[in-house]
Amino acid sequence: MEKPADILDRRDEWERLIDLWGAPEPQLVFAHGRRRVGKSWLLQRFSRQVDGLYYQAKRGTRSEQLARMARVVGEYFDDPALRHGSGFPSWEDLFEYVTDRAEGDRFLFVIDEFPYLAQEDSGLTSVLQSLWDHRWKDGAFKLVLCGSHITFMQRLEDHDQPLHGRRTARIQISPFSHRDAAGFVPDYDARDRLRTYGIFGGVPGHLDRLDSTRPLSDNVCDLILDSSGLLHDEATHLLDSFGGQSQVYYSVLYAIGTGAHTWGEITDRVGRSGGSTWPVIEWLQEMELVEREVPVTRDQPRKSKISQYRITDPYLRFWHTFIQPLYSSGATGVADPAALWSERIEPGLDTYMGGIFEDACRTFAAEYPHFPVQPLRVGRWWNRTSDDEVDVVVRGVDHRLFVAECKWGEINRSDLQTLRERGREVADELGGERDLVFGLFSGSGQFDEATREAAERDDLHCWGPDDLYW
Repeated sequence: MEKPADILDRRDEWERLIDLWGAPEPQLVFAHGRRRVGKSWLLQRFSRQVDGLYYQAKRGTRSEQLARMARVVGEYFDDPALRHGSGFPSWEDLFEYVTDRAEGDRFLFVIDEFPYLAQEDSGLTSVLQSLWDHRWKDGAFKLVLCGSHITFMQRLEDHDQPLHGRRTARIQISPFSHRDAAGFVPDYDARDRLRTYGIFGGVPGHLDRLDSTRPLSDNVCDLILDSSGLLHDEATHLLDSFGGQSQVYYSVLYAIGTGAHTWGEITDRVGRSGGSTWPVIEWLQEMELVEREVPVTRDQPRKSKISQYRITDPYLRFWHTFIQPLYSSGATGVADPAALWSERIEPGLDTYMGGIFEDACRTFAAEYPHFPVQPLRVGRWWNRTSDDEVDVVVRGVDHRLFVAECKWGEINRSDLQTLRERGREVADELGGERDLVFGLFSGSGQFDEATREAAERDDLHCWGPDDLYW
C-alpha cells in the first residue's frame, strides 16, 4: 500500500499502520502527538486508503457529540435516518451499530481528538472496554483512538482506567527533525534550512505555510512578524484548551524560554514553591514541550541532581527569544515587519542559532548510519559548575567515546584544543582511559588550516551544514 505523495516522511508511522491493518486479530491503538504535528493528516489518508471510518471530535456536550458522530456514521454507511438526525441514545448503541455493520470483517474506525469525547462522558471508556472484551475479541475490528492531549492519552493506560492492559499498539507522532523539516523548503541551501528549522520548528502545520521560492526573511515577516500572520501569536494560545492551569503553564514556559534553566531559577522566576511548580513541569514534559536534560555521563538520569530544563520546540524558543518582547510592547502591531527583521531579529540570529545547530548535530550523531561510533547514548555534558561543556557526547556500544564541538561559525585551533581537554574530563568522569574520537561541526562549513591539517592526520572528523542532510 503506497504512502500518498502529500504525506511528507512519516514512513515508519505509515508502515506501522499497514502492519496493524493487516493483522488478523483486533487492534486497539492509541496515537498521540502535539497539535499541528500531522496526526489528522496521516490518519485521514490511511482511513481513505482502507475505506475506514474516520471521525474528528470537537468540544461539545455529550448529546452534541453523539449527534455529530451519528451523522458521520450515517454518511459512511449510507443510512438516511442517521444522516437526517435520528441519532443514538448512548455511546453503547452507536458502537454496537458500527460493530453490527462491520459484520466481523476487517474494519478500521479512527476517532481523532478522543479526549474531547471522554472528558465530557467519563463512561465512554467503560463502553469501549466492554466492547473490546466481548464483541470485538473474536473479530478483526481496528479501533484507533488519537489525541493532542498527550497526558490524557497516556493516562488511558493507568491501572485504574477501564482500558488498562487492552492497548495493542501505540503510535507517537512527533515533530520533524531538522532533516525531515527540510522537505518543506527544498529550494533553500543547508544553512537556510537550519535557520528555517530554528525559527519554525518541526511542526508540519507551521512548515506547510512556508514558500521556499521566497527568502526566509519574507516568510518570517509574513507569518510571524506581521500582526496578522498565522504564527504571530500561536505561542500565546498553545495551551488555551487545557483548562484553568494554562496561565501557570505559560509562566513556566516563559521562564524557561527567557533563560531560566535550573530548578531554582525557574521557581524564582515564576514565584512559586517547588512543590507547586513540580506538577506543572512534569505536565509540560509529558506534553513534550519541555525536556529535562542531565549530563550524558550520568547512568541514572532520573536521580541526577545536576539537570537543566529547556523548551523542546524551536518555534517556541525563537518566539520567546525574539518575538515576545516585541509582542508585549505592541511593536509588532506598529512597526514594519521588514524593519523588525533587519533591526531586531537578524543581528541576534547567529547567536540564537548556536543552540539549534547543536541539537541538529546531536540528531546527526544519533541517526547518521556511518557515524564513527555506534551510539548507545547521545547527549551533552557539563561539569558541576557549568564552566566546562561539550556539545555532543556519544557513548558507544563498544565503550568508545565520541566528543565534539559545534559552532555556527568558523572552527579554529583553539576550539580543537579546548575539545581535547574537555574530552579527557568526560573520559575521567566515566572512569578513566577510553578510546576517544573527536569531532568538529561548523555551521558555516569553515575550518581553519590547523583543524584541517589535524583532520588529515588524527582521528578527527569534521562536518559542515551540508553533511547534516545526508
